[in-house]
Amino acid sequence: MKSTAEVRILVVEDDQFFQRVLQKRLAAEGYQVMAAGDGREGMKAIVAFEPDVVISDWMMPYVDGLELCQSVKTGLREAAPYFILLTAKGEISDKLLALETGADDYLVKPCDMGELLARVRAGLRIVLLAQDLRRAAQESRGAATELAQLRAENARLRVKLGQAPAECPDTPDGGPAGRADERAA
Repeated sequence: MKSTAEVRILVVEDDQFFQRVLQKRLAAEGYQVMAAGDGREGMKAIVAFEPDVVISDWMMPYVDGLELCQSVKTGLREAAPYFILLTAKGEISDKLLALETGADDYLVKPCDMGELLARVRAGLRIVLLAQDLRRAAQESRGAATELAQLRAENARLRVKLGQAPAECPDTPDGGPAGRADERAA
């Protein structure tokens, strides 16, 4: 699990004042923070910075937050960062559209900074657990591959030594069940 200082958060906001407020507050919490002024810059920053969380305004020039979110979620799939959409759009239909498009969370501006930070922490729990799960699955696949190679080598050595191939490779000695007990008797 990453420490707070290793967590990367990208702020995509075209309002320079609000962007700086978010940057300073998140940095004060100990996070690594990068900012982008619009969705195009945000896309580049996601590739370069690889954030764990993206906090994005919805209404921005060039590429809006919803397009950015959809692009990130479609392109990165399970490796996509947690995406919080901030906007002045407070209608329930807007919230539904954002969440159905791929946003993980949605806050209406002006938002309470304490609530935003709580949602960032909640999102980080999800993202970091998913990262740990992917890492464990990769390690498990590697261990399974190594085990298969060891079993194949064991079988090859048994054949070379003139022993019968293992009938039950899952036993501790690599041979048929009960075989170790028979040798001990």
